[in-house]
Order: sequence, then structure tokens, then C-alpha cells
Amino acid sequence: MIDNCNGRRQGSPAGSFRLAAAALAIVALTLCGARAEPPPAAASQATDTGQATDSGQTVVVELFTSQGCSTCPPADRLLSQLGSGAGAGQVIPLAFHVDYWNRQGWTDPFSSPEWTARQAKYGRALHVDNVYTPELVVGGRSECVGSKRDEVMRQIAAAQAAAPAGKVSIAAAALTGRKVVVKVEARIERPAHGLELWVALTQNGLTTAVGAGENKAATLHDDYVVRRLEKAFSLPGKPGSERSGEVKLAVDSGWDPSKLAVVAFLQDPGTLAIEGAASQALAAGR
Repeated sequence: MIDNCNGRRQGSPAGSFRLAAAALAIVALTLCGARAEPPPAAASQATDTGQATDSGQTVVVELFTSQGCSTCPPADRLLSQLGSGAGAGQVIPLAFHVDYWNRQGWTDPFSSPEWTARQAKYGRALHVDNVYTPELVVGGRSECVGSKRDEVMRQIAAAQAAAPAGKVSIAAAALTGRKVVVKVEARIERPAHGLELWVALTQNGLTTAVGAGENKAATLHDDYVVRRLEKAFSLPGKPGSERSGEVKLAVDSGWDPSKLAVVAFLQDPGTLAIEGAASQALAAGR
């Protein structure tokens, strides 16, 4: 692996995990940093612990991370802070553990090729030449290194100032048997392209003793880990359009129900901009 001069960790053993037009391709790179990061800025809506304030629009932040990457733990810690304290409810964190670091000797137990493919889609939409970890995508509209606190908070503050095109609500979310049943509603408030309503199941309080790779012998703590992600329905972009639906998400027997929550968000399938979101902890089921 190589560290580029922007502090990013490229996501493949060959050096950089580059996005091709239709698929990911592993290529060997020796160049240092393809593009410069924006200068750090003081965030007007951040506290000294990295938490957003309770003002502004709800913003979904997606961290693409891996237990196999030594520069990811600081970003994981920042993500945990973003979802708690003063920012709870206003910032909705999602942690997607990618699988391309698994070749380095440690298989991240939360990793999935599905999350790697999601990061690749963002790379194309946001014109990022090389995928990397830890990458944070803010509101589906911008991205930055997930451990750079000042830049993260600047982008969140900017996203909170923009009114979303839709409104999302979670009518119910309960564990019934080995499935989480989620009832969701969405309404278009402002003109938009056709949108998709997605529902994610997340888990907090995960602890892993890492036995190999760059974080060998470390004990890592992960929150907001995405376990399931399912599309509920599509919705036309005409103001006043509304729809409700139900999604059932499978739960593994080893998952602690008290640590699970659901997130629902409207996303433009073309631009990947997120146009409204809501989150809710699970209620007791039968």
C-alpha cells in the first residue's frame, strides 16, 4: 500500500483502486496524490468534539472504511461522534466496510463487495479518479477524507443549509422473529428527478480484536455499520407525490437487537444526491 500526499490510503494491494467507466480495475500507481484537498475550514456548526449542532437539515454521511486500513480508525471514531451528542438526529452516519483491503491478510467481518460497488458508483458520480479509504460522502453530493475533521464539518454545515427535495418518515421499525419490519413514508416537497427510497439496517457497539493486516493486535470499535440495504420503492419527482411501503430486513442470530437501528433516505439514482432522510431505533417486536 502507498500513502499518497493527501493522507489517503489507496484501496488495493497494487497501489490504487481506480474506477473504470464500467467497473473497478486494479492498477499500479506510483504517483503521489492525483488532486489536492480543499484547505481545512473552521466549521460554523461543529463543537470541539466533532459533533454537529442541532440546527439545519438532516444530512446522511457515508464512510467507506476497512479494518484492514491503518488510517481508517480515526475516521471511524469521528463517525461515531457525529451520530451522538448534539448532532444526534441531524447527522445520520452510515459505515460501509469495503472488501478490497481483505487481500492484505485480514478479512473485515463487516465488509461486502456490495459496499465496494456502492463506493464505485459514488466515484463515478462525484468524478473521483481513485477510490480510497477512509472516504466520507456527505449527502451524496460531496466527498472528503473521512478523518479530516475540519473539512468534514465544513461539508456537513454546507449540506445542512440546503433544503432537500423530499421528506421521509419511518412509521414503524420493529424486530419480528428474525426480521426487522420497517414501514416508511416519503413525500416530494420540491421539484426533483424521480427518486428512490432506500432502507438500511445499522448496528452499533461492535468490537473486533484484529489478528492480522495493518491494524494487527489492535482492538477496533465500530458504530453505524451497515448490515442490510434494500430499496423500498421509487417515487416521481413531482411536488405532492407521496408513497408508503414496507421493507423486511433479515437479522442474523448473533446481532444484538438493542444495538440495531434503521435509516431511510431518498436518493436520486442518477446524481446520487440524497433528498431527505430519517432514522429510528428498533421497537420491541413479537
